[in-house]
Amino acid sequence: MFKRNSNSQASIDSQLKNLRLSISDLGHQIDSYKTKSAASAGAGVFLLLLAALAAYDLLTGKSEVWKVQGLSREGLFWIAAAFGAGALILLAYALARTRRRDRSLDDKLDRMEQDYAELIEQLKQIGSQL
Repeated sequence: MFKRNSNSQASIDSQLKNLRLSISDLGHQIDSYKTKSAASAGAGVFLLLLAALAAYDLLTGKSEVWKVQGLSREGLFWIAAAFGAGALILLAYALARTRRRDRSLDDKLDRMEQDYAELIEQLKQIGSQL
């Protein structure tokens, strides 16, 4: 009986090791995808704020301050437009990535974590029988 439990324990240990690696790889894949989406959204919001500030300076007549830096009113307009367009592109990209995300990967990760917990319980039961 001790020999059978030892083999079962070795088998469960092997399964746990493989499952741990799979969980780690899948978790990294999911986190990487979410990080890229969040980065594009963050950059889009940053550019949108810069565009809004440049537009505010244009609308309130504070574009003269930019002449000290060597930037004309038209130049500030084009910068605001470019930042605004870039912001909209980045935000649309982030939204598209969020919508087309493979949600089945999250479900697969949940199942793998549940299987891992069940194997841990089996290992505890074998250990208590020894």
